Amino acid sequence: MSCPDSQKLTLGAREAILPTSILFGRTICNYNADLYSEAQGEATDLSVMGVGSLKITENVSAFAEVAYTKSERPYTGAGATLGTGQTTNFNSSGIADPFQIILPIGHPDNPFPTARASVSVRLEDKLRTQTTTNENARAMAGLKGSNYGFDWETAVLWNRSERLQEYDNFFYIPTLKKINTGTSMATLFKDPTLTKDVKNKGSAEIMQWDAKATTEFGKLGGGAIGLATGVEFREERIVLAPDADLAAGNILGLANSVIDGSRKVSSAFIELRTPFLKNFEMDFAGRFDKYPGIKANFVPKVGAKWNVNDSLSFRSTYAEGFRAPALVQVLPGGSQFFLSGLWDPKRCEDDEQTPKPNATAADCSKSASGTGGANPDLKPETAKSYSFGLIFSPTRNFDVLVDWYKIRKEGEVMLGSEFQALKDEDRFPQNIIRDPNPVNWVTKDGVPVPGTGPLLSVKLPWINQGATEVTGLDVEMRMRNNLGTWGNLSSTFRGSYQISYKIAQVLGDVENNVAGKRPGLYDWNLSSGPDTPRFKGGLSTNWSQGPHSVSGSIAYVGSVSLMRNRDAGTIYPAEFCHYGTRKATDAVPNRNTSNPRFEEFEESCKVPDWTTVGLGYTYTGFKNLGLSINIANIFDSKAPYDPAYATSGYNTGLHNNRGRYFTLSANYKFN
Repeated sequence: MSCPDSQKLTLGAREAILPTSILFGRTICNYNADLYSEAQGEATDLSVMGVGSLKITENVSAFAEVAYTKSERPYTGAGATLGTGQTTNFNSSGIADPFQIILPIGHPDNPFPTARASVSVRLEDKLRTQTTTNENARAMAGLKGSNYGFDWETAVLWNRSERLQEYDNFFYIPTLKKINTGTSMATLFKDPTLTKDVKNKGSAEIMQWDAKATTEFGKLGGGAIGLATGVEFREERIVLAPDADLAAGNILGLANSVIDGSRKVSSAFIELRTPFLKNFEMDFAGRFDKYPGIKANFVPKVGAKWNVNDSLSFRSTYAEGFRAPALVQVLPGGSQFFLSGLWDPKRCEDDEQTPKPNATAADCSKSASGTGGANPDLKPETAKSYSFGLIFSPTRNFDVLVDWYKIRKEGEVMLGSEFQALKDEDRFPQNIIRDPNPVNWVTKDGVPVPGTGPLLSVKLPWINQGATEVTGLDVEMRMRNNLGTWGNLSSTFRGSYQISYKIAQVLGDVENNVAGKRPGLYDWNLSSGPDTPRFKGGLSTNWSQGPHSVSGSIAYVGSVSLMRNRDAGTIYPAEFCHYGTRKATDAVPNRNTSNPRFEEFEESCKVPDWTTVGLGYTYTGFKNLGLSINIANIFDSKAPYDPAYATSGYNTGLHNNRGRYFTLSANYKFN
């Protein structure tokens, strides 16, 4: 309630406050929250591990392993705040009643004699610190041996992870509500029950038994047939338990997750290696999986390799894949979170800036709560993959490896997006919660439109996405040179070229190639998808002579287009940049204008490519001691600017902000 004189600030023209504003001439407390920001926080880690083995007979031995790790991460935070707006609250089952400070007429802190008021406050002594503690314990014991022509191994595994999240000084709603019924702020902020510390706990546990065996039998033109087989049984359990007050909806503005359940899974596999000829062999494999509530599934894999001669080989594979939904995706419960910057198509025009009649500008960039829940109807993901490659060694010092691949996944499990939920509100109205008060509905020709109240919450259940199909080429070239008294020189080039990357939001949707583009921009129908540069690659070289070793590297990441091209099957008359100043030629009016001069600085409308260079040196001339220095990004090349990442300014999935940095290391080997 008090503010040091050094932090007091009187609002005026310098702060762009107009004389007509009720804020003009007001004195506020200029609080510096950056004092509590951290570049690198404190950390405490502990790790212990033990391994043992015992020979039981000539052919059988036992082995065991135990491990324990613990990490603790405290995070600083500024003082707790209360704003004038409405705050969404959660309980264990979803959304609780929102809260907003409303000082009634006659309230001791209400300066208006004939109107209600609200207030914004920061409590400097109630620091919002947070501590996360993770613990993991693991124990494994088993037997292995060789009997009756089989090499076999069996083991039991127990693994448990626990997480404790502690949040300090969050407002306790039953006490906070007193301010709306006449309690003065001075009295309220002295109440020791105004804030509470919250503790959320979680654990995940696995019990598993497996057994596997290998052998050889028979004989083909290239040798004996190899066989490997195995079985696995495991029980998975996960518990996410929020603090009792948080689960009851008594904590202001803090989301939580609630999950409690388990399942049993059984699996088996078999592999056959068949060397039909000395220069041709095939591998056959299959895996069986059984999950609760899902029919038993079998996926095959076939591979072949043909050594034409000492310089040329061909290889190819065909495989099918199966992935059951994770336990957290099908169990009752779910997570809660806050969403911001939402465009509400029911209350904002297509330009995403103009509110519809009886709406407000906030509806074009809305904040709302979100809930992500389990979906018991989720189906397993399935996949098919093909590959064909060659290994070419024209000399003993030079190798070329080329692999073509195609992977198609259907029914990928993903968390639904708020963009898609709002877009499909008419098809799935259960995923959108709005204010039902007719007074707040938007109007059309002066008539209120039912079901268009302000957005309150978006439900984002786990869903099966339509399909993803990826086709590409991987290339690797290796060269080794013996320089005689000058030492040895080796170089390796690795590159990956994306031929196509296609996504269908729903099975049956048009699948467009978004390789080299931002999927949700190139095809406006897509709500998700990774940025996929056409080419990524790197070249590394190492020269060594005696105790000296020098290495160099070049890494390259291709560009990503930010152009808008189509919306599902509708192709725009002309492509246009998603960022910058709107133009009359734009096919649709919702260009992002947050950076109006973007095209002035990036005429090609893309996230540019990025090249970095590294250099290193190692010396091993001292007995048992190695010394190294490495310089990454030696030319201090800055990560390319990406307007979609407003906070960092660069694409955190493709690039990093480390700049030039040095690493010094020493390695000592004890005899």
